[in-house]
Amino acid sequence: MIRFIAKRARNAVILLFMASLLCFTLVVSAPGNVAILIAELRTPTATKEDIAKVAEEIGLNKPLLIRYSDWLTDAAQGDFGISYKTGEEVGASLRSRLSVTATLVAGGAVIAFVLSLVLGFAGALAAHRLPDHLTRGLALLGASTPSFFVGALLVYAFSVSLRLFPTFGYDGLSSFILPWFTLGFLPAAVLSRVIRVGLEEVMARPFVQTAMSKGFSRPRILVRDALPNIAPTYLNALGTQVGVMVVGAVVVEPLFAWQGVADLFLTGVRFRDFMVVQACLLIFITFFIILNVIVDIAMMLTDPRQRRQRT
Repeated sequence: MIRFIAKRARNAVILLFMASLLCFTLVVSAPGNVAILIAELRTPTATKEDIAKVAEEIGLNKPLLIRYSDWLTDAAQGDFGISYKTGEEVGASLRSRLSVTATLVAGGAVIAFVLSLVLGFAGALAAHRLPDHLTRGLALLGASTPSFFVGALLVYAFSVSLRLFPTFGYDGLSSFILPWFTLGFLPAAVLSRVIRVGLEEVMARPFVQTAMSKGFSRPRILVRDALPNIAPTYLNALGTQVGVMVVGAVVVEPLFAWQGVADLFLTGVRFRDFMVVQACLLIFITFFIILNVIVDIAMMLTDPRQRRQRT
């Protein structure tokens, strides 16, 4: 177990290094001269001397390897440079916004987890009957509907028409409900099908037939025997969908005027603020890598076959 965790941690460090190199390369290879952009933001009538001064100030005259080394060293210490648009420290902006995005993704993950269990278990409990058909239809609808459309419908129904929740903002539990459901609805639909198909497969195995012959009820078998068997598969799918939620936050945060990391990333792309784009990309990729490590460890803990294979 310890050797497996150490191996995954080593691989994660290697992936983080490659991700940092990729982020730096993507931004450096972007078209245009950053020095010209910064100089024009400072002075609309910037001269060639002003542009040269800016290039020297931000280190554009240094070799790429030295620029990458300096940037990676500073990033490891939480220093992601200065925003070209606002002149503020990118690290400070990220730290103030991380809690917003973390709250959004965590709430969406809880919604997806609960809804998927309810829909998947309800369909398996009444297999091939009306509840099963209804949950299948709802899952198909949820998996086919983009998040921005779900958010717009929720805002119109519960904010504009019923006036139950605020339309935008980040202030109190009432303002969290609609963004959480908007972000978690699509993953919940996908995960509910994972649960439903997995339970149907397990319920066809011989040990289930044996349990039924002993007089155990279908709900008891589903909860005590079938659900633990699909836990590794479900955890893997859940980890994937949490990663999808981070991408979905790029749509949901501007929709509900939440000023998180995803909103900062969009602002950086819009204004070609390359320091912000670099930092946000690195944060996103780091999250994906850490999430995959956690999911791998959780799958091994819930699957005896993987533990035996590792030993």
